[in-house]
Amino acid sequence: LQATIQEEAERLNRFVANLMNMTKLESGAVKPTVEAFDLADLVGTALQRTARLTAAHKVEVILEPDLPMVRLDFVLMEQVVANLIDNATKYAPTGTTISISATRVEHGLILDVCDQGPGVPGDDLERVFDKFYRAKSTDRQRAGTGLGLSICRGFVEALGGSIKAGNMPKGGARFYISFLDGVFAPPLPSSAELHDH
Repeated sequence: LQATIQEEAERLNRFVANLMNMTKLESGAVKPTVEAFDLADLVGTALQRTARLTAAHKVEVILEPDLPMVRLDFVLMEQVVANLIDNATKYAPTGTTISISATRVEHGLILDVCDQGPGVPGDDLERVFDKFYRAKSTDRQRAGTGLGLSICRGFVEALGGSIKAGNMPKGGARFYISFLDGVFAPPLPSSAELHDH
């Protein structure tokens, strides 16, 4: 009974947070606070927040070695990653893997969240980001508001990026976020460079 109360309280908290975030987006009140941070810290924080949701899944984190610090809004991006993880747990069967990866590309950064669920029907690839829209439900799917992915798109676009949905070759959904030039923080000066000044 305590576990059920805890789970429902957390679900209500996510619901209220999504409503508040959508209100901020629609009113133009989202003002990104850009700071430099380690992407591993961001992913770790999002996974801590969604630990109860991912308990029945395997979670795989693959961050390209030696990724520079990124310059984004930590709070907004942590909400985006947490929403994508939440979404994956709704559709991916118990025991399957949810993977989070980040790769540096020629002109910026790609951040992926992938699952091993049924994937996104072709007609829904764009519509899943619409407010209150939900892809066809399954018997095992948890209740949701249809706001999580819409908020992801709003936050990512507020930060100058883009988010798209796709499907993995062997099945499962892929949500990928792209940030172009300027997302990486410049390297800190070395001690020798500091000494020269």
